[in-house]
Amino acid sequence: MTPIPVPHRWLAALLGVALLLDTSMVLTGSPTRTLLVLPGAALLAVFTWFGVNRPAAGATFGAITLVVSSVLIRFANVEAPSIGLSHIMLTELISGVVLVVMVVWRCSPTVAFSCVPALVVACLASMVIRQANCDWYSGDCTTSPNGYVEIISPRDILQSMVFGFVLLAGAIGTGYYLRRSSRLRVETELGTLVRKQWPLGAALAVMALLELTDVDQYDLPTYIASVGVGVCAFFGPRYPLRNTLVAAAALMFSAVASLLYGPSSSSILPFTAMAASMALIAYVVRYVELRQAAWSTAALAVAMLLAMSVRTNSNSFSAEDLLFLLAFVLLVSIATGWYFRSRDRERNQTVAAAVTSAQQGERMALARELHDVVAHHVTGIVVQAQAALMVAEKNPGVALPALEKIERSGTEALTAMRTLVGSLREGTAAWTAGSADATGDATTDLVADLGAVVENFVGPPVEVDLNLPSQLPHEMGRSVLRLVQESLTNVGKHAPDASEVHLRVATIDDTLHIRVSDDGTKRPVNPAGGSGGYGLVGMRERVELLGGRFEAGPSGYVGWNVEAWLPLRKEGS
Repeated sequence: MTPIPVPHRWLAALLGVALLLDTSMVLTGSPTRTLLVLPGAALLAVFTWFGVNRPAAGATFGAITLVVSSVLIRFANVEAPSIGLSHIMLTELISGVVLVVMVVWRCSPTVAFSCVPALVVACLASMVIRQANCDWYSGDCTTSPNGYVEIISPRDILQSMVFGFVLLAGAIGTGYYLRRSSRLRVETELGTLVRKQWPLGAALAVMALLELTDVDQYDLPTYIASVGVGVCAFFGPRYPLRNTLVAAAALMFSAVASLLYGPSSSSILPFTAMAASMALIAYVVRYVELRQAAWSTAALAVAMLLAMSVRTNSNSFSAEDLLFLLAFVLLVSIATGWYFRSRDRERNQTVAAAVTSAQQGERMALARELHDVVAHHVTGIVVQAQAALMVAEKNPGVALPALEKIERSGTEALTAMRTLVGSLREGTAAWTAGSADATGDATTDLVADLGAVVENFVGPPVEVDLNLPSQLPHEMGRSVLRLVQESLTNVGKHAPDASEVHLRVATIDDTLHIRVSDDGTKRPVNPAGGSGGYGLVGMRERVELLGGRFEAGPSGYVGWNVEAWLPLRKEGS
């Protein structure tokens, strides 16, 4: 089964909640409200849901559905519950706003200029069709058989027009912003905030629409302050401290307005303001330094307490009830914010540990490359220079080949160093991928690479025994080359009296065996320039990264032995 995309799920949830609210208003309303008004709203919600992918078709069928359902409601003489717009149900209101946003966002300008007016005309027509035959000024109405009488005053018409214009402008502006952002393909900070916060914004908007039905002239300042607190909560994650203080000022304005206009008889505090204040407290606890979070939370709590206490003169809430309610709100909000703060801290610690581990891995890989590639060439230069100095006075002609090798080794060391530095500056990972450009001398031909290392080795003769598989993973071949290279470098540095070196790379069952041994003395020799002691460590790390086993130590009475066993992973295993 194909999963439903996240935007579809959010939209389905929003429309489902709106339809449930409409159903509850129908069941708990006057006898003139029946379930006959719901099928049209449900069908419009379905067209809106499908309109996310086909906005033009969704807007067209949505407008037709709205008009047809209005005609049926008119002939059935039933009442449609409304919020904000007269005779327009909450589900229809949300569906219309979403369809306008979609057609402006995803359709061509021609289609958008056709669909948006169609939706507006359908909404206005529905408002006219669904009202009873009334004379607004005289109050004479045609009463339906079930006693349904609806008188719409010019004030109600003006309020609906203003509210509808605000919704239309907001929907068109939102669609245009999304259209512009999609065309530019740039994720702005505001766009990211809207994408993350729109569920909270939609929930607060629904609450504000529900509270709008009970707003009178005395409640208007409080309602405006409640909407302002909701806006602060929407932008809370961006500037939590500033928005919390602005919300506290809005609630103080609500308290002052209630003192001037008289207490309200509707509620102790608009639920929109209550929910938005809880969200803001959670944001400051989550994002802000604890001291600032404490005093900003206290400021918002004091403003809430004043706003609630002023509005309770005509309500049955005692001081104990107010304090208990405020304590509950603070407890839930602070606990929520602290939970997310702890989760953010754990996630940041996990990310920091992962970054540190990755950086450590990159540093170790770079250290191995510097040691195996550059140090190898530099060691050869030092050994050759020492040999040239020893024979220069007695036989100057013998020193000439050594000087040529020194020049060649110096050039190779410089090339390898430039390659590593260039890889780091360009931000590439070539030096960890095993390419020829990164390593200086690692290619896809391991036999040739080993031959070149043996040929350029300054030291005793090397007896080579190679039995390589036909196909070898490039990373494994590169590690084999580095093991041999570092082992021979150690022979030149620590065993100058060695007379013979044995190199064996052979396949044993499903394992590649590498062995480098010499017959030098057991007495340790300090090389020129000293030794960092990282050669064996780097070789062991290389082998363990490939899942192999590494051993290094004296081989009997004299000499040194380095061995590694690397598992050969067959294709598909």
